[in-house]
Amino acid sequence: MFSRKMLAKMIDFTAMRPDLGKDEVLEIAATALRYHFAAVVVQPYWVRVVARELRGTDVKVCAPVGYPFGTTTIATKVIEAKGCIAGGATELDVMINLGAVKSRKYRTARQDIQEVVNVAQASRLTQEGSGEIMVKLTVETGFLTDEELRVACEIGRDAGVDFIKTCSGWGPRGATLDDIRKVRAVVGREIGVKASAGIGTLRDAVKMLDAGANRIGSSAAVTIVDEAPEEDDDTFGRRRRRRRTTPAAAAAAVVEEPEMEVDDDESAADADE
Repeated sequence: MFSRKMLAKMIDFTAMRPDLGKDEVLEIAATALRYHFAAVVVQPYWVRVVARELRGTDVKVCAPVGYPFGTTTIATKVIEAKGCIAGGATELDVMINLGAVKSRKYRTARQDIQEVVNVAQASRLTQEGSGEIMVKLTVETGFLTDEELRVACEIGRDAGVDFIKTCSGWGPRGATLDDIRKVRAVVGREIGVKASAGIGTLRDAVKMLDAGANRIGSSAAVTIVDEAPEEDDDTFGRRRRRRRTTPAAAAAAVVEEPEMEVDDDESAADADE
């Protein structure tokens, strides 16, 4: 179903650890380019360094805004967004203001996101090349009731974001299949859905994609892609076709383990965003 090349282009390689040094960040950028991930997500401090390394490639640079819980002021988010774009980021993962949502101050939460979207749209007129700046709204599903999640998704959709992202990796849990279905039920196919946090294996990623996500965020991106079939085998998730083999090859073949069922409401463990 997904070859390595296809899968890599649906994954944001996340490198948000606060203790990463420059050498580690440069190695992460090199790895992202080697695998041709959709984007590499780094702290704002490293945006300019990574953007310089990836200039002219097919790997985007993504930076967080209002990370991790969105409780900075609107003015702060605007300054962060402008700074990240100036440094070379072409994707922004902006956090919804959880305090405003929990207080039912939806107008404040909406203005918060709209201002960042406005910055991104204005930057499209001045950036070199296509100047396309993508905005993904992180709603932190683990903190929200169903009603709050619905409102948060509507805020993002109406503000003009490009994706709704489930989690930051700092919330009470990671993404679940139920999260993806609920978000899709609100936004339809108008915008993308990014499943993030707790996705550490190929099986986790494929289940999220099958549930309706079209972007994955994971620090285990390399592991996920390395588990995927080679380019000439697009049968993951379906019964594999029988192939003619020589007696020697048949003797050396390894029997695949059967698929294990995963509870839809359980997030994958032991992997951050």
